[in-house]
Amino acid sequence: MVRVTSGRRFARDRDESGVVAVIVAASTVVIFMLAALVVDLGHARDVRRQAQNSADASALAAGNALYDGTAAARIPEAVAAAKAYAQENFATTDADWSACTDIDALRVTAVGTPCISFENSGDPSRDLQRPDTARVRIPGREVTLPFGSLAGVSSTDIHAEAEIGVNLGVASQCSLCVLGTGYHDLANGDINVEGGDIHFNGTVHVGPHGSLVTDRETTVQGTATGAGYSPPPQTGQPPMADPLQFMPVPDMTGLSGKSDPCTQGPGFYGSIDFRNRTCTLSPGLYVIAGTGSMWNLAGSTLTRLNASGVTLYFTCGSPSAPAACPAGGAAGATLDASGNGVINISAPTSGPLEGLAVMFDRGNTATLRLAGNGTGGFTGTVYAPKATLQMDGNGCFSALHALIVVHSVVMHGNPSCLNSRYAVNQNVSLPADQLHLTK
Repeated sequence: MVRVTSGRRFARDRDESGVVAVIVAASTVVIFMLAALVVDLGHARDVRRQAQNSADASALAAGNALYDGTAAARIPEAVAAAKAYAQENFATTDADWSACTDIDALRVTAVGTPCISFENSGDPSRDLQRPDTARVRIPGREVTLPFGSLAGVSSTDIHAEAEIGVNLGVASQCSLCVLGTGYHDLANGDINVEGGDIHFNGTVHVGPHGSLVTDRETTVQGTATGAGYSPPPQTGQPPMADPLQFMPVPDMTGLSGKSDPCTQGPGFYGSIDFRNRTCTLSPGLYVIAGTGSMWNLAGSTLTRLNASGVTLYFTCGSPSAPAACPAGGAAGATLDASGNGVINISAPTSGPLEGLAVMFDRGNTATLRLAGNGTGGFTGTVYAPKATLQMDGNGCFSALHALIVVHSVVMHGNPSCLNSRYAVNQNVSLPADQLHLTK
């Protein structure tokens, strides 16, 4: 008998428990590695957050110290502030700053590190004088990833940077600022101001044929009487503080006594008679000192004075030894430009005296005399916080491109005229404001 079989045997039930164990083991390794990476990367993210917070705080600290109530940049103080905040918040050291690199550094870098830098984004030539941007790059830090080494990633570098901006185009709260708290009678004079507000402490009166005009606003601490106001003044306003009280007196280091400003240039001077002569002043600081000392420009049309890049500083003491006037006030040296001459005085466009054409010592109570019927004018700030500005003449041909800060204004003539246009970039720079993070 022939027996036929199928050729297929019934297999025994397979035991797959070993395969499951392998899968579980492999999955456990993967899950452990992922968990380890999560821990490592979480630590790295925490360090990155600390670095960014430190960069933000350091940049803001640099911005806060950069001007600090003055109009002159203080780069070393700003750098020191940035480093102090970075040390406190991220434990950075001088060695860290020395080794730091920043391919995006701004144009002016700190001494010893490119990772703190500054610039004036609108005018590169003024970087060191008036920076409007500061950048801080926190020195890099290597963060070890102990678990990440299982996946071939043993460390990561952490960097952070921040930039701040400040507003340099700060306009004075008044472009004609009359600080005296008494009675100001403009008689029949005309005052025309463009580009800024007019403010009077005390009270003001305009005569029947006079005018007080601005393209902005006029504010008065007390009352305003008479006609000719445009726009109508806002009375009962708070008193105005000196907008330039932050400004230091000019540095007279290196100057000496001289006798002829037309040929000898910057220096110490007493009385000079410029009437009916032509004079050109070299750029720089001219200090006119002494009670009764006067620069007399009250001549005819033959009087011509050209002064570009010049600051005239009128004070007390003597021509050979200038000194500050008493805080309570005293009549020091002065300027009389009340004639029909051609006078062109423009302030320096850079340096510590930038935008300052005429300055009276803060205690100098002398009278500054200008004329409306001459030709030419002043470009730059006229600052005489305890002095009287007397406007003479019978016309309005000359113009001031100035921020004018005086104690009082007197109008002489029929009609006498004060004609001024205020432009921020032609005058003394006021302290920066509106500090903000930009990056």
